[in-house]
Amino acid sequence: MSENRFIKKFQHKTDSELEYILENKKSYNEQAIAASIHILRERNGKSPELESVESEIKIEKEKKEIAREKTIEEHKKKNNITDDPNAPELYSKKVIMVFSGLFSTIFGAVLLMYNMKQTDNQTGRIQVLIFGILYTIITLVVVNLLNIGGNIALIFNIAGGGILTEYFWNKFMGKEFQHRKRSWIKPAIISVLIAIPLILAAIYGQ
Repeated sequence: MSENRFIKKFQHKTDSELEYILENKKSYNEQAIAASIHILRERNGKSPELESVESEIKIEKEKKEIAREKTIEEHKKKNNITDDPNAPELYSKKVIMVFSGLFSTIFGAVLLMYNMKQTDNQTGRIQVLIFGILYTIITLVVVNLLNIGGNIALIFNIAGGGILTEYFWNKFMGKEFQHRKRSWIKPAIISVLIAIPLILAAIYGQ
């Protein structure tokens, strides 16, 4: 409790003021409530009222924790994420979509190709590679020929990511394929290192 900054701040408050805080718990944060209980106990000792408040707080915490765990489990189930150590560790559909949108479809294709390598799907890898290269080239040609803005290019990239995740993933790996979640940090660093020189070349090459 010594680390709770509200303890010192609330020392001047009367018992009535502290009890008001406890009666209106929803309007105050956890530390303010804990400080109020601590000070009242120091002044007056234990009481049924304080024990009742602490019990309510404990029950509320447990409910929130259960709700949080349930939300996490529902998210995992929805995205076919599992904790099974025998399941392959793959880049999620969301990660592939984000990389496709931010960088280009070929970046998302590379991530999906890694997934297919982990699942021994050579045919799928080849088709995804061909699609990623052709789609990226077509996107660049259309954007340059029509001289359209970055927002349209982003739409092309997102559409490409959608094809990767909703067609190629579902076709070759299965819509409900169970897998563990692989970290996106390493490919993000590599993608940025690749993208920076290309962006600089485009800017200074004009």
